[in-house]
Amino acid sequence: MEGMIIRAGIILAGAILMVSSFWMNAYKKITVNFAVIWEILGLMLVLIGSIPAFSQWTRLVSSGTGLAFLCVGGIFLFEEVRTSVLLSQLKMKNRELAMQVSLLNQENEYIMNELDTLQKSVEKMNEKDTVCG
Repeated sequence: MEGMIIRAGIILAGAILMVSSFWMNAYKKITVNFAVIWEILGLMLVLIGSIPAFSQWTRLVSSGTGLAFLCVGGIFLFEEVRTSVLLSQLKMKNRELAMQVSLLNQENEYIMNELDTLQKSVEKMNEKDTVCG
């Protein structure tokens, strides 16, 4: 019975991990690369919990140790998902800033070309004034 609770906890953790990574990717909170990694890890957890050959070790673990294992594993998964979200957001902000810098460089180049054109026009007008005067 104790092994069944651990197995159910592993299956539940895997399912939650898969659903949450899909949801975060849909709402652009996490990049596709991280979402795929978390989906695969969630699928592995579901398989480990549901296939008896992969989860025979749960019968050997006492209930207190199994509960502690699930708590520590849950905290670890939560923190790693949170780190993935932070890294994804930084990556997206970096990409956005790179696009803004590119647009600013393009605008700067346009302004410099306009300034050169105006400077040449002013020089031509000054030459005409000195020749006429």
